[in-house]
Amino acid sequence: MNPTQDIIPILKLALRYHREGNLDYAKYVYQHVLGIDPQNADALHLLGVSVYQSEQYDIAINLITQAIQIDSTKPLFFTNLGNAFQKQGKLEQSTQAYQKAIQIQPDYAEAYFNLGNSLREQGKLKESTQALQKTVQIQPDYAEAYFNLGNSLREQGKLKESTQALQKTVQIQPDYAEAYFNLGNSL
Repeated sequence: MNPTQDIIPILKLALRYHREGNLDYAKYVYQHVLGIDPQNADALHLLGVSVYQSEQYDIAINLITQAIQIDSTKPLFFTNLGNAFQKQGKLEQSTQAYQKAIQIQPDYAEAYFNLGNSLREQGKLKESTQALQKTVQIQPDYAEAYFNLGNSLREQGKLKESTQALQKTVQIQPDYAEAYFNLGNSL
């Protein structure tokens, strides 16, 4: 067996810990993988994600950036980098990261969703609306995307379109109380 093959079961163990919410164990195992293979982009990225979940955004950005320097073909890396930048309020950098993810994978609904949210935070409502419309075009059952689309449209004074998006939200997710509230405001 080569060393790369030996890492796979260790990485799977770290992922299991991560999914279970045991971030300390996950981080420890990711670091163990990096001790064996310091250039393992997946371990760097996932360590970055676990650190992000611990709200250590600077460290997360550093780790995910290292992963991207090793492997710049994975749109998820750029999406998670964008998420960390967005948490820091670095909205231009988050927008650029989401756009790179979309460039790699043009049908990546989550990247469009995050791009729309970042643009909305920047006050770029027209661009935000376009990104969120692309999100629901790719993934028509994405209630949260319809919700954010409805809010973006309402902020632009497009109440009819906002109402339609929010109605779609509650159609997809009937227990979405905040969507009903915003729908009432749009009506």
